[in-house]
Amino acid sequence: MIGSRAILPVAIAGAVGLLLWSSLAGAAPSPGPDDYQSILVSMQGRQTGLESELGQPRHCLGERLDGLLEINHNCPPEARALAEDENRNRTALHGLMGRDLNLAPDEIGRQRAVRYVERYRPGVLREVRLSEDETTWWDGRPPDPRKTPVARVLALQGARIHERADPLSAVTRDNVQQYESFGVVDSTKDGQGRLWYQITEDHVPKVKPPDWSPKGLGWIAQDECIPWRRAVVMRFTNPLQREQSLLFAKPEPLLALMDLDPAQRRNRVADLSAAVERRTGGGDVIAVEPRVNPNQDRAVMYPVLDFYGRGRNADLRIDGKTARVLEVAARTGTDGAAGGTVAPVDILFVMDTTESMGPYLREVLAAVEAFAVSSPDDSLRFGFVGYRDLDPRFEYQAREFTSAMQSARDFVRTLKGIRAQPVAVSGDDIPESVFEGLQLAIKSEQWRPEALKLLFLVGDAPGKDTLYTIEALRRKADVARVKLVAFPIKNSKISKGLDQVTERQYRELASAYQGSFGTSGETSYVYAVDAESKGFKQLVLDRLHEGETAIAQARRCAAGGQGSECLQSVQSGTLSELIFQHAALTLAGPNMPRNEVRGWVSDKVLTNPGQEALAPMVLFTEAELDELEARVRELKDVGEIALRGESGTTLDFFDLVARNTRITMVDPTAVNFRDAFAIPLGIDQLPYDSDIMSMTRDEFQNPDRVQGFVASLKTKLATYEDLRRARGDPQVWRRLSTGAKERVVGVELNHLP
Repeated sequence: MIGSRAILPVAIAGAVGLLLWSSLAGAAPSPGPDDYQSILVSMQGRQTGLESELGQPRHCLGERLDGLLEINHNCPPEARALAEDENRNRTALHGLMGRDLNLAPDEIGRQRAVRYVERYRPGVLREVRLSEDETTWWDGRPPDPRKTPVARVLALQGARIHERADPLSAVTRDNVQQYESFGVVDSTKDGQGRLWYQITEDHVPKVKPPDWSPKGLGWIAQDECIPWRRAVVMRFTNPLQREQSLLFAKPEPLLALMDLDPAQRRNRVADLSAAVERRTGGGDVIAVEPRVNPNQDRAVMYPVLDFYGRGRNADLRIDGKTARVLEVAARTGTDGAAGGTVAPVDILFVMDTTESMGPYLREVLAAVEAFAVSSPDDSLRFGFVGYRDLDPRFEYQAREFTSAMQSARDFVRTLKGIRAQPVAVSGDDIPESVFEGLQLAIKSEQWRPEALKLLFLVGDAPGKDTLYTIEALRRKADVARVKLVAFPIKNSKISKGLDQVTERQYRELASAYQGSFGTSGETSYVYAVDAESKGFKQLVLDRLHEGETAIAQARRCAAGGQGSECLQSVQSGTLSELIFQHAALTLAGPNMPRNEVRGWVSDKVLTNPGQEALAPMVLFTEAELDELEARVRELKDVGEIALRGESGTTLDFFDLVARNTRITMVDPTAVNFRDAFAIPLGIDQLPYDSDIMSMTRDEFQNPDRVQGFVASLKTKLATYEDLRRARGDPQVWRRLSTGAKERVVGVELNHLP
């Protein structure tokens, strides 16, 4: 797919027009192989073939805003050679005219592109400008992105879809749900000047093939929907242990607040928050972040509508820390009152069942027996995965002992049938198959889809670095929405010498990010156990009762409208916090306006910019995720080529990318990657700068930098693989509207190249 930089169609008439223009301007033809006449003859000789290639439905070639041809990755050698010869002629022509007209060659190219943009037939790709810093590809077929610069719209609650762009025409669908998303096929205005969008539930590709014929749903009025220019969404991060975000009507007051010194900003934020809470008005603040809000876990409920200018955004900082300012839409419910339900909780024990763990298996059984007697309401359900080691003398490496989550009473019967290895395996090393057990548990089919998924990891030995790594397991758990609580056992007679390794591994596995995965602050959920103490049964029982109590408290909050107050009492690093993080997603926020709110918000906590308030994501279809993965894999391969120092390898990063990937270089003189290449899928239009986007040629000459580059891309590729494997999970892959054929998945910005 051609990237989001510009493209314009080619016709020899353009060259002829420039010749006539230069003659009228008094430019004297220059003799030699690159004089006007020679260039014209050369361009005329390939005109027929070039026009044929430009009209091909595969869109191998396109016209750029700088007057040159874009050469897409799918060009066959003949078409590529034709376009490269054409670009050489055009570059020479621009140079001649620039000299004779006293203009820069680039300016000549831009003027030519503007002069001839409307002269090309539909089907020829062209670059068109949407704004000062944004362009897109267009093939001349409706809709015109300059007139309708949005690919999707989000319906407002109760919107109606009409048969025609006329409020008096038949209604084909009534009472559309808030923030259902539809693709835009075309737009028009009615007799009263009201703008309408023709919509579809089909996927709307960036460049439409000639046979593209989406099934139209009808027309929706502009005042009943929100234009959605980019498929970017966000979620509020863990609302515990941080200040709520403020939503502003316009970005400028927020920017001014960000510029204040920390003490002034804290006071001002407190005053604004209090005014909104008292409903006395917060001036430019239109709402406080929904501390707890219906369906907060559904990323599509929080679309990002815009962001504060891409070029300016890189310079935004709070106390020296980079920040983004986004315009978001938040669904708030119909009346702002508290309500909703609290999700159930599943606890899956992942436990070492080798010989040394026999006493701890009995302690877990005793704890669950005691819990079953005192907790008749079945608020928690349980499962069990046991692991041992790879040695064939063990009965199994990892095994599921439950196929579905069980009540406490049923789980007691299951635990009575689980035995530790009868005797130690002679000569076996101490590390066990911890990671294999976790892998089996994370992907288990016994989880209930609507439940908070908790793993209780119990063991006295570290895991082996075999097929799985801690980083990979944490990423898989994040995709599967599984939280891990660890119980490392110290001072065991067998594995005491590896206690530090065990505790480090368990702590890393049981750490949860507050905001965006991999970039924000972490909290560990670890309960270390001393093998010489007798308190393991009570520790497990206390955690089960804590979970039961947290669920009951969350239910009271949901029923009584005290969401914010309830959350204040939860301590960081506790099981209650994990449960409330999930329960908070289904509680209602009493301080939000009715129905929905749109406003500007910072992605960092204003009073503590080291914390993230928002986690932005990009929505991709399956085909788009595959395209993203292919481009990232190419970049990873480029890094490995450089590390191997293969014969003829240049240390010029941009040259390596141009020669070894299907990512097209558009500006060989650019300083950073973003400006040098046509980035696929419009990633360069997103409100962030990654390490790769800002990478320069010089940085790639440092071997350590290249190694970090390759490692980063391998991590991203593993994330895409995990997302692909989760295609059957409706909590991960979602439909944007009721009848949409394709599902989309949210990829956090830091997982993009």
